[in-house]
Amino acid sequence: MRAWLYALGSSVAILLSPALALGLQGSSGGPEAALSVGSPTRGRLTGADELESRDALQVRRPGRARWGLPDLVGMLTRGAERVRKRYPGSVLLVGDLSRKLGGPIQGHRSHESGRDADVGFYFVDRRGRAAATPRFLTVLANGRAKEEPGLAFDERRNWALVQAWLTDPKARVQHIFVSKALRTRLLAYARARGVYVPVLHRASIALKQPSRGLSHDDHFHVRIGCPRGQRNVCQPEPERPRRKKRQAKPSQSIARIAGDRAGALALVKPR
Repeated sequence: MRAWLYALGSSVAILLSPALALGLQGSSGGPEAALSVGSPTRGRLTGADELESRDALQVRRPGRARWGLPDLVGMLTRGAERVRKRYPGSVLLVGDLSRKLGGPIQGHRSHESGRDADVGFYFVDRRGRAAATPRFLTVLANGRAKEEPGLAFDERRNWALVQAWLTDPKARVQHIFVSKALRTRLLAYARARGVYVPVLHRASIALKQPSRGLSHDDHFHVRIGCPRGQRNVCQPEPERPRRKKRQAKPSQSIARIAGDRAGALALVKPR
């Protein structure tokens, strides 16, 4: 069976089937198939959609990484519009997604394969009115914005956004990285309002503070799962670096050998 190699870098490649390879190359001058190749930390992207600003959504840096899988771009757009419909005047601030062809982005350890997006929080002022911000703001333990003390984390709209993502009809959310304190705040808000238990359960799994890296106390980092039919090219999770085996020092090796020998002699019964 024929196959092609799709290169991710100088030393990494993925074996593709003829159908997927044809999708990567495009056929008859048509659009490329949307594929997430590799992992979020070592990947490439093809056939990406561009995220554009609109009434319910503002792209933070239009000239930067604003590309993603159609499922991701669609989910962000649908989620923002759903929140705006429920809470008129809401505008979602979206940061980096991926580059058009994927690959490394300065300032990020992931965002390489079109499945990641950084999304700002919704805030309210001291009167409880929606307040738009042009940048990501750090949320303190009391729920106030560090850089703008007059603004507070809006639990209603931020939970509405999370719920919209988790119940999106097309995209499947894999992770929503956010600080532990904000995760606790969002889940407590949802429980107090009697949110449908399966949705609450999904949220408790998806919302998490990363074990490594930033705490994500100034934005959501949402990642969708690999699209159906792409399991042979899309890697769901980043590869964890392999730990090097510790080499015993000569003195330790000698001591271990001596100990093993002593133990063996102790097992020999006298005749």
